[in-house]
Amino acid sequence: MDRSTVIETIQQELDNLFARFSEIKQGGKKIIFTQCDSVPYEVFVAHGFIVSKLPRWVMTALCKPDSSMYKRAVEYCSLADVLIVPQYCTIIPREVLQQLTVHAIPHYEGFAQDAVVNLHTILYSVLQSLGVEQEYPDDDSLRQAVAVYEEIRKIMRALTTMYAAVFTQSQLQLLCDAAFSLVPQQSLQLLQQLYHTVESSTYSDNEPTQKALVYSDFSNWDIYDACNEFDIVIVEDDSCNGRRQFDISCHTSSQNLYYELLYACSFKSWCPGMRKVHERCELIYKALPNYDVKLVIFIQSFLNSRNEHLQYLYEQCLLQGTDAVILQADAIIRQFTQYSTALKARHHFDITVDL
Repeated sequence: MDRSTVIETIQQELDNLFARFSEIKQGGKKIIFTQCDSVPYEVFVAHGFIVSKLPRWVMTALCKPDSSMYKRAVEYCSLADVLIVPQYCTIIPREVLQQLTVHAIPHYEGFAQDAVVNLHTILYSVLQSLGVEQEYPDDDSLRQAVAVYEEIRKIMRALTTMYAAVFTQSQLQLLCDAAFSLVPQQSLQLLQQLYHTVESSTYSDNEPTQKALVYSDFSNWDIYDACNEFDIVIVEDDSCNGRRQFDISCHTSSQNLYYELLYACSFKSWCPGMRKVHERCELIYKALPNYDVKLVIFIQSFLNSRNEHLQYLYEQCLLQGTDAVILQADAIIRQFTQYSTALKARHHFDITVDL
């Protein structure tokens, strides 16, 4: 299959998820839906659960109670035996949460060993609520689950960074959406097909020279394609259910794989509702120069947790010499055009736009 055919197939499989999970439910399997990657899926898969991130259409529909898709989105969520959401960052309406079995994940704090203990406590609490008495997953089952998710993450890191210029931003958003929403084996098979198609094709070497990160929430990525006109390619994002889902790796040959998985997860940046701003700054923004990312585009959000972090991160970028700009969600192109023009002829360091 060529690239466009694989992408169309991925979209079709996302559209068919309601029927797919209905069949799984009827087969007696327990299903876990997550709002985002707030927990390591491998642990629950190793315990015999089916795990899926809510697809973007569900999240979009739940934000619009008057839409025709709202009722179907609620029906979709009801297929889960439990819905896992961030305690301080869920955008799912309260009236929907009251209809479902929900487990809210609190803030993560710190890195490495202390954070591993905290993360294990959180995971075991969720498992107990699902009736699981076994505190640790079976080694072989965990190894199999980790191998699949590790491959998904590796392919997604390549597609969304190395080959980012090959896709539109809308296509990249679709891939980020599908990677953990589809059943893992199906996701892996389709992503492998796409990767081999892209890798084996020849593309002209006209990738824009300036690499950028976009800080946004749950918005539609189509708008960011306009950045190509300014000789910019978006190779990273700090967005809900974006590229940050794939930024960990772990060795399946490890003798203590459960600990290594949680150790790797302890360095995930997660979202502003899951981690404090100074920790997120250390994990993402201070490392940007190492990846030749020279510009950060901050988009103001309807989520308070994001806007509370925005100014601090903006200032830290400027202090380390990374260009940054804050834009309003309803005026991205106009304000970015203004910023880009000022950037080319700037006479001072801190450039702002008319809000």
